Amino acid sequence: MLLQSLLGVRAALSGLVLIEMAVLWLATRWGIGIYTDSLVYIGAARSILAGDGYQYFNDIGQLSPVNHYPPGYPLLIAAFAWTGLDALDAARWVSLFFCAANSLLVAYIAYRATLSYGAMLLSALLALVAFPMVYINSQALTEPPFIFLTLLGLCFLARYLQERHAPSLYWFALAVGLGCLVRYVGIANGLTGAAVIFLHGREGWRKRFIDAAMFSVLAALPIVAWVVRNYLSAGNAVNRTFSFHLPALADLLPTINTVGHWLLPMSLVDNAPWPAGMFLLLVFLLVCGLGRKVDLSRSWYPRLMVYCAAGYCSFLFISLLVCDASLYFDTRTMALPYVATMLVVLSILTEWLRKNRSQEKSWRWIACDCVVAVFLTLQMINGVLWLQLSYASGIGFATDIWHHSELLKFAKHAPATTSIVSNAPDFIYVLTGKRTAMIPYKIDPDTGQPNKLYEQAILAMGEQLTLPNAVFVYFNDENGRWYLPSIKELETNLALEKIKPVSDGAIYGLKRTAPAVGK
Repeated sequence: MLLQSLLGVRAALSGLVLIEMAVLWLATRWGIGIYTDSLVYIGAARSILAGDGYQYFNDIGQLSPVNHYPPGYPLLIAAFAWTGLDALDAARWVSLFFCAANSLLVAYIAYRATLSYGAMLLSALLALVAFPMVYINSQALTEPPFIFLTLLGLCFLARYLQERHAPSLYWFALAVGLGCLVRYVGIANGLTGAAVIFLHGREGWRKRFIDAAMFSVLAALPIVAWVVRNYLSAGNAVNRTFSFHLPALADLLPTINTVGHWLLPMSLVDNAPWPAGMFLLLVFLLVCGLGRKVDLSRSWYPRLMVYCAAGYCSFLFISLLVCDASLYFDTRTMALPYVATMLVVLSILTEWLRKNRSQEKSWRWIACDCVVAVFLTLQMINGVLWLQLSYASGIGFATDIWHHSELLKFAKHAPATTSIVSNAPDFIYVLTGKRTAMIPYKIDPDTGQPNKLYEQAILAMGEQLTLPNAVFVYFNDENGRWYLPSIKELETNLALEKIKPVSDGAIYGLKRTAPAVGK
């Protein structure tokens, strides 16, 4: 009976994961969702595949070493693309793979924490359909592999703490080190892990200190090597400047909305933030009350999830205080805390039900089951709506509008002899794989000062457009790239002639020398 039950649970779990992968595949029929960061990830992957190293177009259209983002995710895309896939398709498969991997890993942790098949299946379901997970899995983002490496590392740490299994410490260090190469915030896992090892490791503070120090050194090796590479190649370790500044309350309040989206429909949270906030407070107090009534000391997993979420959020808050880069506690950033929180809550509820629920049916327990079912349904609403949006029109630069862009089609299918200049060479490169030249910048985007070589660069652009089959592909961008000259300026200074107007811009050539382009 036990074997049959185990096989049935495994079959249900496998079927659940396969169904969700199929749903995600259908929902991303326009391609994996692409936003600003995704452009860099996929563009860097294309550069790796082309043999140019880890590079991407900077603001002035020149290929330069990437140091603002670690290389782990672009390398994953490149690895999938080495099978013959285009980088965009490879990013989609990376997302599908980690969607399944994270669900299975979450299910494993839930079972080890609760010894309940029901909790295991429920955690797998939430890891697939909850809004934070659907959000990150439907886009080309670093979070899915980062969450996988974080959870995998915590599995090794739990075994080390429970069984004093020394090799698990080294595997934990490897997982954390690789996680830092996917997201810099992985440093938080290293700091948290070292603290947990020192506080709860082997008997004797000297042994704990040695283990924590050994873990820290091994986990830090990959990111230290990467930072040294950045400094030597680009003169900057992580392309960030640091200065202390207190965040405004307006910068922190959206965090409540982010957490509200975990449990309540977006429209309700956005239109009634204070009632939604009070609801979240009541849920938090309820979970804390139940948590005080149960004993979770049997397994290390719930406690490690608490440490993980606390260390991660603390690191983000400190980064907000000292880092000049924009940082928000949004759905993407808070995906890992969602997973950790979900596992802790499931552990508390499972243990409380095991302790208090009787075998006899009663209206009280039926009502409890209904409340749980309502909570599960509420968590799925935002995820289902997001998948519906993705299926209907795509996400970001993967929408049907961009798929039907005539400018992108022209750039992608233009003969190799066609010389293209554009105000969006990075965009063209990511979505088509075709390299084009950048128009001159009028203002230096880094210093805000006028480009002293602007006039010479405009003359050079004019000379380039005199070449046979040379064209200027202009994407409508009224306010996006403020440091570039407007189309009116370019038309005046270069005597441009509009060859083919389209909905998202136009194709230009020099007057009287414009090559023929299909009308």
